[in-house]
Amino acid sequence: MKKLKYILIAFALLLFTNSCNLEIQPSDKLTNGKLLTDKDGLEVATSGNYSLLKDVLEFGGQVNLNNSYVRHLYQLSEFAGDNVMYTQYSSDPLYLVFTRNHVPTQENTAYFWFVAYKLILGANLVIESSEEGVSTINDQLIGENYFLRAMAQFDLLKFYSFPYTLGTSNPGIVLRLNATEPQSKARATVGECYDQIISDLEKAISLMDQDRGVEYASKAAAQALLSRVYLYMENNQKTIDYATEVINNSGKRLATRSEYIDNFANTQNSPESLFIIRHISPQDYSGKEGSIGSMYYDDGNNGGWGEVFVSQTFLNLITQHPNDVRNDLILIPGTMKSGYPVRYILKFTGQDGLVNLSSPQYLRLSEMYLNRAEANAKLGNDQLALDDVNIIRTRAGLTGAELYTLGNLGGRSVLDIVLEERRLEMAYEGQRSFDQFRNKRDMNRSYPGIHLASGETTQIIPYDDPANIFYIPPGELTYNPLCTQND
Repeated sequence: MKKLKYILIAFALLLFTNSCNLEIQPSDKLTNGKLLTDKDGLEVATSGNYSLLKDVLEFGGQVNLNNSYVRHLYQLSEFAGDNVMYTQYSSDPLYLVFTRNHVPTQENTAYFWFVAYKLILGANLVIESSEEGVSTINDQLIGENYFLRAMAQFDLLKFYSFPYTLGTSNPGIVLRLNATEPQSKARATVGECYDQIISDLEKAISLMDQDRGVEYASKAAAQALLSRVYLYMENNQKTIDYATEVINNSGKRLATRSEYIDNFANTQNSPESLFIIRHISPQDYSGKEGSIGSMYYDDGNNGGWGEVFVSQTFLNLITQHPNDVRNDLILIPGTMKSGYPVRYILKFTGQDGLVNLSSPQYLRLSEMYLNRAEANAKLGNDQLALDDVNIIRTRAGLTGAELYTLGNLGGRSVLDIVLEERRLEMAYEGQRSFDQFRNKRDMNRSYPGIHLASGETTQIIPYDDPANIFYIPPGELTYNPLCTQND
């Protein structure tokens, strides 16, 4: 048995730790049978899958430190929105995201597709090669892989497909559910993809019953992700049900106002973290290359690029209430860069005292209150929606007339209020553009920045603009002729 144990560990390390050599081809599979029944082998294999969220893999014959799942996840999301402004030309293809001049061959979107499917393959290998019911910890680890597969599918779907609310029959992604299926496979519909994500998360919930720390998936994390998924589907009651379950039974609480800034710099110890993508200072970069915060902040000591600033519209919104603690996540040193006043974003810096090192919260408790608020607003439960919004605002330090009642909405709907609070609370966490477009709301980027053409002062992005989603990488189309391109 001991010999088998070490064979399994070595085998798992070969497959997963050396992930640069793991290609998404039908031949990359474990042999038939349940090989990963040993807890240690299963744990090593699962750890390899988590590593894919942050590892920099060889891609296109080279290693580019800007390429990682987590960096692209957050920056592809935010740079397409209205919370940021770009100050200068950059050779980083994120410039194409901000200016919306997408091309099929841009490296960041092609890499994200590549690494997300590598993660899906890794999860499939564990799921197919493990046996449920051997032990509680084995079931936990198998459940974590169902969570990771659902997470990758959901993230892919947001980038490469139109929102669920714009039509369930639209092309979704290629659903890869086992390691032995043919390479050629058509894209499933958006509706079919959401059904699969829900199925995976429900399976994960049924298997997970351990707490291995917030850097690992858990039952509460899967419930929280289900709340988000159902919110995107406008299945409002299930959104409320899962959000309430997490709020009441996860053992988490909101960070207090005094804890709020540390909540982002020290996510591994935050009382509201549900699932984080953990970076550890000795093994992860904290400077310009590859970190999420590198484009948002420059400490003056070569610690970041600092080329992407707070947008004027977001600044106008948050500074209405100077005592709002969320203002402290913006640094305005009173200097200029590239002709624009510097407005740094500090949400992804400061872990272990290092510039731009962070372990971002993929899921945190604050979102559950706002998910529930949005769902209640859409069900006409206006007071319940405002109650949750006010919980978030009170935590931020707002009081009295700064809190909402049904009589002081300023002519706006309760849904308007909720979405504005989501913008304030979840800023730079990769949700703003999706919140707008899934709610069939255009995006107003009428503020200074290089996204505006010379002489242009306004930019309105329609919620159904084809440029709201990215091209399928040409490599997928070459190896999978049944996959169709986005227009």
